[in-house]
Amino acid sequence: MRSKKFWLSATVTSLITAGILSYPTILHWQVEKRIPKGVTFSDVSLGTSGVTLKNVNIQKDWISGHLDTITSDFDGKNITVTGGELTANIDSRHKTPDNHTNTPQRNITASNLSVTALFKGHKINLENVHTSGHKICFSTAKLSDPHVTTSSGCYDKESNTVTVETISAKHIEFHGAGISDLTAKNITYDTKAHTARLDTSSAQITFKNQTFTVSTSGTTASKQTGSVSMESLKVKHGWLSSDWITMKNVKVTTQPNLQLSVENSITHVDPENLTISGSENCSTWVNSLPQEIKVPPLDTVKLSGTTNFSIGFHPKPSFTLKSDCKATCSSLPNLRKPFTYSTYTPDGKKFQRETGPGSKEWIPLDSTGDMWRAVTNMEDPGFEHHHGYITQAFFNSFIDNIKHDRFLRGGSTITMQLVKNVWLNREKTLSRKVQEFFLAQALESCYSKDEIMELYLNVVEFGPNRYGVGHGSHHWFKKGPGELSPVESFWLASILPRPSRTGPPTEQSLKKIKSLIKQLATNDRIPADMLDYLEEEAQQESEPQEPTTLGQ
Repeated sequence: MRSKKFWLSATVTSLITAGILSYPTILHWQVEKRIPKGVTFSDVSLGTSGVTLKNVNIQKDWISGHLDTITSDFDGKNITVTGGELTANIDSRHKTPDNHTNTPQRNITASNLSVTALFKGHKINLENVHTSGHKICFSTAKLSDPHVTTSSGCYDKESNTVTVETISAKHIEFHGAGISDLTAKNITYDTKAHTARLDTSSAQITFKNQTFTVSTSGTTASKQTGSVSMESLKVKHGWLSSDWITMKNVKVTTQPNLQLSVENSITHVDPENLTISGSENCSTWVNSLPQEIKVPPLDTVKLSGTTNFSIGFHPKPSFTLKSDCKATCSSLPNLRKPFTYSTYTPDGKKFQRETGPGSKEWIPLDSTGDMWRAVTNMEDPGFEHHHGYITQAFFNSFIDNIKHDRFLRGGSTITMQLVKNVWLNREKTLSRKVQEFFLAQALESCYSKDEIMELYLNVVEFGPNRYGVGHGSHHWFKKGPGELSPVESFWLASILPRPSRTGPPTEQSLKKIKSLIKQLATNDRIPADMLDYLEEEAQQESEPQEPTTLGQ
């Protein structure tokens, strides 16, 4: 009897021991039967709430990698993934037929994952991937080519949006332009609508050896419409201005053609030929200018007429410009009475000077002798015929600036020079040239050529801190402008490009002026009687002087 009890007890014990010892193997086998093919694991444990797999390897369709642990409840509806590395080939996933339409919904949570995503030739590495409710988040993301880095971000499965705090890139090549030091903040991308919004962004863009610093705010981009709009676009470049210029309500569209709109103006862009062109009302162009450019009186002048232009860089430079802007004269400051304007000492200090008809130092045009003729020939031979600007002069400047790779000259007329001296600063930039272009046409539509010349002669600098033709003639020749000889008048006009860096007239410089006058008279640019003056002067110089006696 005792022997039977012993053997029965031993048998039960052996069965229990065998069951305990074989439990992991049986559990492993049972779990393997229930998980998808391509998923293996080295260890499994059973708890009160579910099953935990350890050292899980995945090699399935479009995803592969290693996971530290996977914990699932008994129904397989709630799964927790912790630690590991995964590679997801998004392109392969799109090509794989969807055979899992009846697969039940699972609640998957994850933490501390490293994920590499392959998509259309790009490789993206995401670190510390984790879930938070209906969001999948990460601490950093890196795109390998081009090299782009992001800070923390999340994908919201409910709204189908990706949000990222910051994106940065050291250098990106884009359609022939180099984009450096790119930084964007508070980015939201809608994966269904294919739209992106950036709160702010900044970068340096290099194109044709020119580097522009750019900053934007309120940017929205749409793949569907092929457009990018910005509430504000700030640009800084030495050619444009010494400081930032700010454009509002900027939009770039690619459908059907590439064009740039600022406020209500539209500029068309031909990338193949590197050509930009546009045609708008003069008032539309001015209203679309950056605030930094719309200085008085450009900010209040009322213009009519149209301006159209085309600037090309390839295969060779081209330039066309037509404009017939006219001003409502009451919208311009009154220059037919005394007024003040900003002038500068040789060391750059600004001071205010009064001039204008009726002012103390004003010299009427009919009291300036040959100065009007000298200035016209030396500074603006087409003065009597243009409407404030000369297209060919702009084109010549355009070519020179391209050749020297900097803003060297601007093709100013006498009217544009007057506008600069009376209302604008001394910057040699494209912004100031735009200001001069519109204001010169406004001035030409409200003042006669004689009035413009009279203003010019009384305003511009004719020597170091010698403003106005009266000061200039007395400084250099000790007499008024109406008493100057033709040679003296032309010499005085010749120093206008660099009046503050000019020395007194010399025998050699006056000889050059005489040769110039002869050439101008020969070409019928000035009256022939000026040659008579030169002959009389030469004859006087050749006559012997009466001897003088000491003491007389």
